[in-house]
Amino acid sequence: MKTKLSVEVGLLSDISRALAESLDLEMTLKSILKSLDTHLKLQRGTITLLEPETETINIKIAHGLSEKSKKLGSYKVGEGITGLVVQTGREIVVPDISKDPRFLHKTKSRTPIEGKRIAFFCVPIKLEGKTIGAMSVDRQVTKGDDFEDNVRLLNIIATMVAQAVKLNKLVQSERQKLSDENVRLRQELKTRFNIHNMIGSSNAIQQVYRLIEQVTDSMATVLIRGESGTGKDLVAHAVHYNSIRANKPFLKVNCTALPDTLLESELFGHEKGAFTDAGERKPGRFERAQGGTIFLDEIGDFSVNLQVKLLRVIQFKEFERVGGTETIKTNVRIIVATNKNLEEQIKQGLFREDLYYRINVFPIYLPPLRERKDDIMLLADYFLEKLTAENNKNILRISTPAIEMLTRYHWPGNVRELENCIERAVLLCDGDVIRSEHLPPSLQMINKAQPAASRSMVETIENLEKELIIDALKKSGGQQRKAAVELGITERMLGYKIKRYGILPKFL
Repeated sequence: MKTKLSVEVGLLSDISRALAESLDLEMTLKSILKSLDTHLKLQRGTITLLEPETETINIKIAHGLSEKSKKLGSYKVGEGITGLVVQTGREIVVPDISKDPRFLHKTKSRTPIEGKRIAFFCVPIKLEGKTIGAMSVDRQVTKGDDFEDNVRLLNIIATMVAQAVKLNKLVQSERQKLSDENVRLRQELKTRFNIHNMIGSSNAIQQVYRLIEQVTDSMATVLIRGESGTGKDLVAHAVHYNSIRANKPFLKVNCTALPDTLLESELFGHEKGAFTDAGERKPGRFERAQGGTIFLDEIGDFSVNLQVKLLRVIQFKEFERVGGTETIKTNVRIIVATNKNLEEQIKQGLFREDLYYRINVFPIYLPPLRERKDDIMLLADYFLEKLTAENNKNILRISTPAIEMLTRYHWPGNVRELENCIERAVLLCDGDVIRSEHLPPSLQMINKAQPAASRSMVETIENLEKELIIDALKKSGGQQRKAAVELGITERMLGYKIKRYGILPKFL
């Protein structure tokens, strides 16, 4: 026969386990009432919580009550025994509910049994000094019942319930914060990848903008073509974040970063045991991007085997996980990009012709930077402002000779190379102006045919001197006297050097 102590220990152990196993408040409270029934043989039990806005006390969880009875169990603060407990913050014990007028019997769930007494226990649930609800139980009175002992145990359990409520509030608060942050980040991405926030005003890039606007609201597969570093991923982002799918996932897959076996698993997922180290089922990118967009970068590097599977996804909107037999339907927009000549790859048997026609529904060509010279300084100024802020520097502008170098260069690495070039210049610059010596050696040339490596020391000094004079004249609005003071030389010396270097102050 179990002793009273062993019953209490078993009860508290079960409740502690319920608190530890789940963050779901309702599930935890149900487990607590179930444990009370198992160990103490209660007939009915409720956990009520106060709603501060309406000042009503409603049943959150009940044991031994029908759904109809639960809905009837609503109290105002001070109403009935439950209302009094919440109002005063003190427990109430009713030895016989049939003889206490405070017991309102709102739930209509108790049927009197002749010769049997039903005792009712109600204890407050307190959190940080405030009563937030009440826990009540009732059971038939048996000989030798110790009401004080029962109340003591219920108060302990009510304290544990309060901690469960507190934990739930913290979890809900964190979830709300994460939800708000998710909304904020999505809005930030929408703003960041807005078409009008892309840098460039040349005719070539304007054509790209027009194509993006035309395709965003369709379901068409988009093929983005262009050399490496031209910004194909920015176009993919712009298509997604300006479309009706903007609030759904956008997932990017670099097709060159993974071997075929891992890439297949990454795209389509795998079943448990499908291959070594596949310890559990894993959903692929196509599942996780459901309702959104998947961006396959460098599609030209897809193996022929994966091309077949991708063709099926595009054509029939379905696939199977690696090692699985279940056919999974997908609703995902596909955007692909490549810097390769797909037509040539088709001739060589490296790319399937049927897949080519499936992905080439709406092609967008991104011109190389050398074909959009008008955008070079727009991009350079944008990167200068961004990188200056990131590196906590106060660089105001790029000098004229440096601008000439930037606009003369052919940029084989395109926009990415330009950004790297400006970043290097920002790191090297100790003043407020980016000068030619801050630019990479590949750009430092006196003329198109003479690279910086072939310069003499005299030529290097002369080039820097000319640059300083031009900057001083710009600052002074072409006034040679002020420029001479800025440079720390005489006006006569300045005039000599202006003539020597062929500088025209009035055109600066």
